[in-house]
Amino acid sequence: MHITTLHPDLRKNLRSLLQGYVEHCEFSEHLTGRIDFPIYFMGFKYGAPVFNHVGPGKSGQDRPVVGLIGWNEPTSQLASQVLLQFIEILTQHPRLAGNSVLRMLPVANPVALELDEDAPAREEWDLLEQLGERFKEQASDGLIEVQAADVKEFTLAGEISPALYRELEAVSGTIPAIRGRIAVPGTFNVRPARPDERWQLRLLVPAEWTDPRSIHAVARYLVRIIHAQARVNRRGRKALRQLS
Repeated sequence: MHITTLHPDLRKNLRSLLQGYVEHCEFSEHLTGRIDFPIYFMGFKYGAPVFNHVGPGKSGQDRPVVGLIGWNEPTSQLASQVLLQFIEILTQHPRLAGNSVLRMLPVANPVALELDEDAPAREEWDLLEQLGERFKEQASDGLIEVQAADVKEFTLAGEISPALYRELEAVSGTIPAIRGRIAVPGTFNVRPARPDERWQLRLLVPAEWTDPRSIHAVARYLVRIIHAQARVNRRGRKALRQLS
């Protein structure tokens, strides 16, 4: 078993963030977590919390693996807060992901979490890009990245299957009935993904969306994406059984 020990003087923010999360939800039989991806900055060791959710299903079953990464910045923890809200919802409704394995890295920049504006941003530090790439390699079937951005409206970008696009389009069509409980992107900038490639999405959230209701609304939309992909997976498995 690999154990990463963080320097006690430089883990206060990480401990507070995780404690705040644990106080509001319990780890379920489907969810595990550990500090992973140790990196060094100015001679000190930092690590990022990685959570794994395994949906209901038979052991040994071939499961799709989807990665979710929150790109927190020295000036914003919005992306991390969205993913932690999503994890909390997931522990209460473990079946929403179907039989998928979800690997979640809510804090992609652990140094920024600890040092705020004294830490380098992702574009200034190649090591953070390498950490992200190592994490992405473990998401063989799908990838979702969340980040605060200088955009005027909630934006969805990336490459997804036509089936998933139709599911998300249907969610957008029902927004009048669920307004106030879920955020829906104002801009869809997605392209079709090839069947043999990993689908990937980027949720670009306006940086000023910092109030708890907005963060929770984005987390609820993330729930819709995962639930929609689970339906697509079920239909795909059913079609294969009918052909065999």
